[in-house]
Amino acid sequence: MKRVSTSTALALLAAMATGCGGASPATRRTASKDKTSEVRTPVKAGAVKEFEAGLRAQRLGGADSNAKAKAKFEAALAIDGTLWEAWHNIGYLAVDGGDDAAAVVAFGKALAINGDNTSSRLARAEAERRLGKVGDARADYQAVLANADDDDTLRRDAAARMASLLRDAGKFEEAIEGLRDVIRTSGASARIYTELGMIYIEQKRFELAALVLAKAVELDAKEPAAYNALALLALRQGKAQEAFDRFDYAASLDPKYTDARFNKATVLLDAGDYARAKVELDKILEKRPDDFGAVVALGIAERGLKDFAAAKAAWENVVKRASARSETRADAMFNLALLKIDFLQDTVGGKADLERYINEAPSGHSKRAAAEEKRKELK
Repeated sequence: MKRVSTSTALALLAAMATGCGGASPATRRTASKDKTSEVRTPVKAGAVKEFEAGLRAQRLGGADSNAKAKAKFEAALAIDGTLWEAWHNIGYLAVDGGDDAAAVVAFGKALAINGDNTSSRLARAEAERRLGKVGDARADYQAVLANADDDDTLRRDAAARMASLLRDAGKFEEAIEGLRDVIRTSGASARIYTELGMIYIEQKRFELAALVLAKAVELDAKEPAAYNALALLALRQGKAQEAFDRFDYAASLDPKYTDARFNKATVLLDAGDYARAKVELDKILEKRPDDFGAVVALGIAERGLKDFAAAKAAWENVVKRASARSETRADAMFNLALLKIDFLQDTVGGKADLERYINEAPSGHSKRAAAEEKRKELK
C-alpha cells in the first residue's frame, strides 16, 4: 500500500497552475507549429466572464465549490467552445472528485483544441495511469518528451514520470535507461536521482540506491520525495526508527506532500498500531479529504480499533465516489466484503460485495487471488 511517488499530486498542482495561468484568457497566445511566431486568438467576452467566475468559485472553496466552478466553466464553453482552459479545469475538478475517467475525457477535449499544452497532457497521463491505462499514459509521456525541445526541466519531469510508470510495471532496466538518457541530454535533477533510487530499491540494489539518493539530496536538500525514498530504503534494511525519522522530516518539508505521512501510517498499520496510524491518516485527510487511498487506509485503522461502523462508512464512501476501475475503489470493495463476512457476521451482504469486487475490480488487482479463494471458502 506504500506510496513511492508524488507524481500525481505534483501533476495536478502544475496542471492547475498552468491551465488557469492566473490570468484572464481574454486574448490567448497560440503558438505556431514551428514555435517561432505567435498569433492572438480572441475569446468571447461572455466566456471570459463565466470562466473567471469559475476560478473565483474554486478560490472561495466550500462544500459545493467544485460543482459551482464546473457549472461556470461549462457555461463558458457554451459561449466559446475554443476555451481549452475551461476543459482543462473541468478535468482538474474531475480528478479532485475522484473521477479519473471523466478527467481523461476533459483533458482530451482540452488537447483537441490546444495540443501543445503539456500540463493537460501530463495531467491526462496521470489519470490514465490511475485507471490502469498504462499504454495510453506512456504514449502521453512520450509525446511530452518528444515535444520538449530545449526545455530541460520539462524533459526531466516527464522522464521521471515515465520511469515511475515503468517501475510500477516491473520494467526496471527500461526505466533506468530512460533516466540515463535524460541525464545525458538534459542533466540531472533531484527528482531524476530520486526515481533512480526507487528503482534500485525495488531491485534490492541498496548500495546503489543510497548513492543516488545522496546525490538527490545534494542537488536539493529540501526535496521531500528524496527523504521519503531514503525512509523506504531504511525500512528495507530493517532500520525502522531511521525510516520513521525520515518520513517525519519529508512531511515537514512540504505540508502538501502527503506520501511520507501515508507511508508512515502504512508501517503503523502493518505493526498493528492502529491508533497512531489513524492520527497520521486524519492529518492527510485534513489537507486532502478526497484522497481515497488515505480513506481506505483509515478504514483499516478503524477496523483495527473495532469501530466497524466507521470503517464501513469509509469504504462505502470510496466505492460510491472513486473511479469505476480505480485501484482504490477495488481496495474498498474487497475490504467491505471481508468486514461483513469476518467481523459483522453479514455473510449474505459480504458475499454480494465479494461478487461485486470480482466483477468490477481491475484484472491485475492485488487482492483478486484472495477474493477468489474467499469465494471458494463460502461455497
